[in-house]
Amino acid sequence: MRHRKAGNRINMPEPRRRAAFRSLIEGLIRYEHVTTTEARAKAIKAEAERLITIALNGHKRALAHIREVVEDDALVLPLWELAGEANFSLTTEIPTNEERAAANRYPVREEVLQQKRADLEDRKKRLRQLIRDDEKASAGLQAAREGRVIELHARRTILKHLPSKIAVSKLFDPAFFERFEHRAGGYTRLTRVGRRVGDGSEMVRWELIQES
Repeated sequence: MRHRKAGNRINMPEPRRRAAFRSLIEGLIRYEHVTTTEARAKAIKAEAERLITIALNGHKRALAHIREVVEDDALVLPLWELAGEANFSLTTEIPTNEERAAANRYPVREEVLQQKRADLEDRKKRLRQLIRDDEKASAGLQAAREGRVIELHARRTILKHLPSKIAVSKLFDPAFFERFEHRAGGYTRLTRVGRRVGDGSEMVRWELIQES
């Protein structure tokens, strides 16, 4: 029996193989290309593309969730960015030091409180500039916050398989999403570059495609 032994094992112990595969996928995402043996590239190509698909679908679902509440598509990305700045609402207020003491919280300097209040009022102002009706503005902001939770779930799913915050951050970068959002797979390509000196293994350049 070959339980849990599917796929190309590359003649390596499991921990070493897993680390090597993760390193190659991370290199592909961070640097756009890596050079490796054809056998290794083919063994992990499907896994890399699956992770990219999870990221793209997670972001798509997050934006779609906002569109269910916000009628104007032009408001989706500004709301998304605003929701990512801080956890606030139109009814949020910065507590005074007296209120903080009553809640068993440490006091802060008055200038810090003033800066926090100014930042909060600026966010509220920008939200009202996007959507003038307070009820609709609050609903749109809440939808954007929920959308970010949807994307966060996708991030955590990928981090279980690729524990590299830098690589995962790139997968969720807006430019990366725009680049691949209209593709249904096929995000990478393999190009043979010759044989390796020594053992004659076929080498390939494994890269992210450039065209959107």
